Amino acid sequence: MNEIVTLGSGSAASEAETSVRSVGLTNIFQRSVNGGLLMKMASKSPEVFDALERVNQLAREYETLKIDVLLRADRASWLFLSNVYDYVLRINKSIKKRQIKSDLIELIKNRERLSITTAAETETVVVRYIFSDLTRQSRNNYVSVIQKALSMDVREGELVGLLEQSGGIINWVNKGFEGADVGKIDLKDQRKTQRTDTVGLMRRLLALMASAQGVTPVSTPQVADWSPSPRELATVKVSNKNALKYQAGDFVFFVATPSSKPDEYNLIQGFSAARDFEDQLLLQIATRLGTNNEQLQAVVSEFEASMLN
Repeated sequence: MNEIVTLGSGSAASEAETSVRSVGLTNIFQRSVNGGLLMKMASKSPEVFDALERVNQLAREYETLKIDVLLRADRASWLFLSNVYDYVLRINKSIKKRQIKSDLIELIKNRERLSITTAAETETVVVRYIFSDLTRQSRNNYVSVIQKALSMDVREGELVGLLEQSGGIINWVNKGFEGADVGKIDLKDQRKTQRTDTVGLMRRLLALMASAQGVTPVSTPQVADWSPSPRELATVKVSNKNALKYQAGDFVFFVATPSSKPDEYNLIQGFSAARDFEDQLLLQIATRLGTNNEQLQAVVSEFEASMLN
């Protein structure tokens, strides 16, 4: 039988005892509101309060726009340019390269009454043919991107990832050619460290929330234990037992559906998993908070300090 779990319920006295800080910790999981989490909302006039609320709403709307439109548009252009690069690679490897280039040049000449020398590089001809409506500077940037990728021997399908790591076409073009491979390694290490820090901060945040006032205990046998069993651990080499997939996690994750009553949910199942699964889930949750590690660190540190007072 499913169990009804009521969140945030209790007597008026217990609700009054719930600190503002614990409410803030809960609010951090509300999507796209974290820009206002650190704002100090002291007593203000209605006009000032409304103004701050409106600017915060605009900030939330921009985050949505950035995710739904701007960032997706950027990534779409990077993916398309990566496909153009793959096409250039294919032409350069073809035994019919000269004929293909010659035909493309003839098509451009007929379409735009523009003469292009047959000595032009493949990427120049291809970019001119595909992006005929763009400015010369934009086409030059695209050619530079492809030429840099060719010089680095970037393989098919890889350019889009490098553009994303660099933060876009202009950053990729402006970044020096020398040490490009080292830069790729540094970016990879940087992202790995960032992910590790994010998971650590999420663990600290959830531990704080577990010790805050107003937390409702849940008593239920509906928890599947996915952590490594003693039998599994007995077959693992001692040198491998420190791997995350062999370590028990710190949290239990529950799946529930909304009930017909406000603030009530039908508990379906809980899962207690190993650290590798738990880390991935915490990382996925963190990516949807709409905040970076610096902001998350500030919030966690502030609430940790408040727990000591």
